[in-house]
Amino acid sequence: MKLRLASAFTILIIIAFLGLVYVYNYRLTQSIRFDAHPVTKEFIKSNASLKDKDTINILIIDGGGIRGLIPLYVIQHIEEQTGKSIDELFDVFSGVSTGAIIATGLNVTQKSFEDDHPGTENLKSQSDKIINIYKKDSRYVFSVPWYHKLLTFNGFISPRFSGERLSETMEKNFTDKLKFTSLKNYVIIPSLNIHSGQLNLFKNRGEAITKLPTNTLYQLVTAAASAETVFPPVDFMTTGQDIHHQYYADAGVDANNPTSIVLRDIIREFPGKNYYVLVLGAGTQPLATTETDYRSLKNWGQINWIQDLISNVQRSMDNQQLYTLEIAKSLTPEGRINYNYFNVELVNPYVDPFDYKASNKLKVLSDRLIRENKAEIDQVVERLKKNG
Repeated sequence: MKLRLASAFTILIIIAFLGLVYVYNYRLTQSIRFDAHPVTKEFIKSNASLKDKDTINILIIDGGGIRGLIPLYVIQHIEEQTGKSIDELFDVFSGVSTGAIIATGLNVTQKSFEDDHPGTENLKSQSDKIINIYKKDSRYVFSVPWYHKLLTFNGFISPRFSGERLSETMEKNFTDKLKFTSLKNYVIIPSLNIHSGQLNLFKNRGEAITKLPTNTLYQLVTAAASAETVFPPVDFMTTGQDIHHQYYADAGVDANNPTSIVLRDIIREFPGKNYYVLVLGAGTQPLATTETDYRSLKNWGQINWIQDLISNVQRSMDNQQLYTLEIAKSLTPEGRINYNYFNVELVNPYVDPFDYKASNKLKVLSDRLIRENKAEIDQVVERLKKNG
């Protein structure tokens, strides 16, 4: 009798827990929703100044969560070597996910940033300020209460982290007053329309701004950084008689490295120029197969092989962009298209994309990247001093 009661009680607990899991994940999951406000033509800013340039410099930053500190430290090094801030050296900025945050943050005017962030006046450059944000706020963004981990099975059946925390952090650092069109340079931010499956480019210059769901910078950046499985997608909702929704998420699953897409757009908009592209990676995931002997490897099934899936997808994305750049370079007159790509293997130490405690480890990795590519980076510095 006691055994039956214990079994019945256990079954009731399991049913109650599963009911709580269902309610939490399918009724209480937080969404990220903003009111859509189409941008009017009065906010259009011209790109006419680029038409007068012989060489257009383009900076591309890969996605990678907290590992965005790696390209930030490289940018910091370039600024120190050239004696100029990065927004003076490049004409076009783009990035996916964490790269979108960096690309936009580097182009916020220092006065606007300092007015909203008292105490940052002593930080030398905008890159220093963005590094400070990553160190200060990543813990809040990439941590959740214990019950969220339990009820979502650590993100297996719902977003791993809170969309509200991401949105709050973006709003705190960019504020709801800052407009996308007010950024200093031409910024192109990819985001994935999850209904159409199409990559959408948020642009802050020219007629393209009229296609934006909003001109509020932090909301667009939130949409561009809401990585699938990690945060919920962003819903831009129009109100009035006809309610309309536009859903956007991180473009990393489609183009973690958007180099060819951005370069194609720039060549179409400004034909006949010279184009220099600097691509900064946020670390390459090591392969589990590297440390596994064949005796174990030969027995791997789907569960084992899936651990290398993300690593191989990222490597493939980066390699495809490099192949595209090589093809473009070979099909154009010499000197018309040039590029550099810098990245580092995430070994000794390895850093997870959401490890908010890893800023010191990421400095070690970025220093290694700079040291191992010193001659090539010195050439980039000289190029930028000349053409920046």
